[in-house]
Amino acid sequence: MKSKVGLRNKISRYWISRLLMGVLVLSITNCSTQRAIRLKNKSIKEWQSFQLHPIKQSKKGENAKWTVYTRKIKGGNFIEYQIVGDINATPSECLSNFKKDIEKLAKGFNPKKYPIYEIVRNSTDSLLTYVIHNEPFPLKDTEMSVNYTFSEEKGKAGVKWREAWEESMVEPSKKLSRVESFRGSWVFTAMAGNKSQATNSLSFDPKGMPRWLYEPMVMKFLKDGLSKLRADNSN
Repeated sequence: MKSKVGLRNKISRYWISRLLMGVLVLSITNCSTQRAIRLKNKSIKEWQSFQLHPIKQSKKGENAKWTVYTRKIKGGNFIEYQIVGDINATPSECLSNFKKDIEKLAKGFNPKKYPIYEIVRNSTDSLLTYVIHNEPFPLKDTEMSVNYTFSEEKGKAGVKWREAWEESMVEPSKKLSRVESFRGSWVFTAMAGNKSQATNSLSFDPKGMPRWLYEPMVMKFLKDGLSKLRADNSN
């Protein structure tokens, strides 16, 4: 009789241990699954942050349509903003008017905003400029050295720019605030009816500045730039 009771106890302990082992395995598997899901979601979210996504667009019924996009740029702290809209001109005309605008500023077209605007070097496919931008008190005036590179092919034209302090060889001044990085581009792509799709990109490192502070300034810069280019090409 005792042997039968002992056998039953052994069997009970065996099945209890099997049951506990099964519960443990299920718990570990569930934790691993949840962790894998969290890592996957994090990876997707990170990937999405590097893709251009729309954040604002023109109002319904507004004739001059535009959409603004943004994204993070891999490999650093740079952020890109981009505005896209149509212009009633060919890509070649758009690029020509962009160049003319720089030339006008270099001739003193807007001395209040740009007390100094110099074309340091001028070639067929590039421009090197040195600019001092007047800032409101109590901010220091800002200085920029920018190199523009132009390109044109069938159905497309564009310009890229970036800071060029090494090329300009201008010594820093305590009276001025230097813009260390200034990068962007215009791309004009041909559309039907002698129109172009214009894409203006701007990338920069906010250097800890909160988004609520820099984003409105960037939005204004992009919208004003597109509006001006539209106006220049309507004359």
